[in-house]
Amino acid sequence: MDPEALRELLTDGAEGLHIGLRNVDTRLRQLYGTDGGLVVETNTGAGTLVRMRVPKSQPLHDPDND
Repeated sequence: MDPEALRELLTDGAEGLHIGLRNVDTRLRQLYGTDGGLVVETNTGAGTLVRMRVPKSQPLHDPDND
């Protein structure tokens, strides 16, 4: 995948389209802070690698606010 196309997909540039990766990344970052999220590596013609980072510690979730 073209790196610039990927960048647009992961930002608000593609409003309403292809929101799956962006949504997962946003939710992981909301839950785990800067230690969580997606790491995407891509090169044109070589494929795309998506890693999901989740820390070993508990999420930044306050059960009293549910």
